[in-house]
Amino acid sequence: MSPKPFSLDSVLRFRKRQEDLARQQFTRKRLAADKATENLLKAEITFKTLIDSLEEKQIHGISIDELSRYAERIQFEQAQIKELQNILIRKQKAAQQKRLKLLEKMKEHKTLTTLKAQQNKTWTEYVDKKEAAMLDEISILHHGRTIN
Repeated sequence: MSPKPFSLDSVLRFRKRQEDLARQQFTRKRLAADKATENLLKAEITFKTLIDSLEEKQIHGISIDELSRYAERIQFEQAQIKELQNILIRKQKAAQQKRLKLLEKMKEHKTLTTLKAQQNKTWTEYVDKKEAAMLDEISILHHGRTIN
């Protein structure tokens, strides 16, 4: 029985497609997490600007109505920041899960590639051994003819 009973090419192509798909999903999730980080930073900058503006107005004097609007706006911005932080955490977790899935797919593909290389080496050794045996037999038969 030959040591190369089946080819791993179709399996390797399938695993490579899975790895590529996992890489695309990870990239999308990572970009979404980066975008969420960017949105959070913008919201924090807006919040800080709002606080600085309020402090400056308090120094120069501010009406109660305007102070009330600033207070409402500050509460709104704080709620926005908390929501954006929650979104960021969810997106980072999703990106981490996709990263782990990608690493698993990469490991599977590498394992199968190594297996294929080993299988090809074994097959080559088998063919070389068969060829050597055939050449030995031919030389023995040829030697037998020249003696007679």
